[in-house]
Amino acid sequence: MSHNNCIRTALDLKDKNIFFDEKFCEEKRIKGFRSKVFYATLTYKPTHCECCGMKNHAYSIVKNGYLTSRVKWVSSTHYATSIRLKKQRFLCRACGVTFVARSPEIEEGCFIAKRVKQSIAGELADTISIKDLSKRHFVSPTTVDRVLKQLNQSVKNTFKSLPQHLSFDEFQSVKNVEGKMSFIYSNADTHEPIDILPTRLLLALRRHFLRYPYKTRMNVKTIVVDMNAAYFTLVKDLFPNAKVIIDRFHIVQLISRSLNQTRVQTMKQFHTSNSEDLKNYRKFKRYWQLLLKDSDDLNFKDYRYQRLFKKPLPNTEIIDYLLTLDETLKATYDLYQNLLYYSKKNDYKGFKNLVLKASPKELSPFMQTALKTLRKHLPRIKHTFMYPYSNGALEGSINKIKVIKRVAYGYRNFQNFRCRILISFKAKKSSARRFSHAA
Repeated sequence: MSHNNCIRTALDLKDKNIFFDEKFCEEKRIKGFRSKVFYATLTYKPTHCECCGMKNHAYSIVKNGYLTSRVKWVSSTHYATSIRLKKQRFLCRACGVTFVARSPEIEEGCFIAKRVKQSIAGELADTISIKDLSKRHFVSPTTVDRVLKQLNQSVKNTFKSLPQHLSFDEFQSVKNVEGKMSFIYSNADTHEPIDILPTRLLLALRRHFLRYPYKTRMNVKTIVVDMNAAYFTLVKDLFPNAKVIIDRFHIVQLISRSLNQTRVQTMKQFHTSNSEDLKNYRKFKRYWQLLLKDSDDLNFKDYRYQRLFKKPLPNTEIIDYLLTLDETLKATYDLYQNLLYYSKKNDYKGFKNLVLKASPKELSPFMQTALKTLRKHLPRIKHTFMYPYSNGALEGSINKIKVIKRVAYGYRNFQNFRCRILISFKAKKSSARRFSHAA
């Protein structure tokens, strides 16, 4: 194997028209960075003139010197790497025009190799800031932004198809969008985000989904949402065959929040000058998490010393004591635990009967309000128990979005933020391949 082939292999350079000099590499300091500079020549026999199209025969196209340029290459061993490339110039005797040899590794008029841009495109899927990414590749942040904007075309929504099962949710994106929250929807089966909108306002959502063909929207079978009323209107108008599934997490969150508000209300009753009342106040404040915990997960075997009780107690006895202090709290707690039980067992019939037959007089006002909400959404809650879909994966995606935003110290431009999010959920190889096609 010649030294040219060895160097091409080391640099992952595929163009066989690039030939390296005998002294092919040296270390230099360029713009303050220690850099490795490779010396090479790009030359070949052209088949025709790029200007007039005249075929090359009988020396109609001849060599006419070189044009030297420094091409940025993928960094190696944490060194900035570049190729000092002498590009062959050709003269067409038919039209008198000169043109320069081309390489598939480098775009015309560009001094950054495609391989560098592909590497940047692949690493844009990582949770790394633009500035750090530019430092890693020894390019400017503006170059990374240009790559990101080119990738924006690859994640553009074509509005041709929709999966049969969707998930809707919202998150905080950038400050300059209309409304506080942005909207995201994903494939409920593969969990891959489909698109992101700057606002969750109903008018904007209608405009967006109306861009999908009517037949495509008719094929959607289920949509997982929270209890935002705008989503119910949207699904009813634009997805006539879709069944609305209320995310199970939001059902549990509703009743657990009601119980916690009841605990706080009860706790405040013991905030008096009486020393015994103050002791109970501190106990309510200290053991609030135990009240919200599933009773099946409470520990009844391990006796641990409890400072506020001044003796060893299991978790179950702490709960029993707190519930004896207020009848309303006890009734609310029992209802909460029963609702959790039916939800965990996926028993819609038991859940429905409990919601409809629960006596509101014994419960706190907070739980009464929660029951009214549950009764209102019972037809949709039925679908929650019928189908295995939830927004759990989408909530995980939103957590990743928050990490991307935090690492970048926030975003100003929504389109850049949207593009970065969608790229981050694609495979690195896929991102690089899309970029190479876009270039």
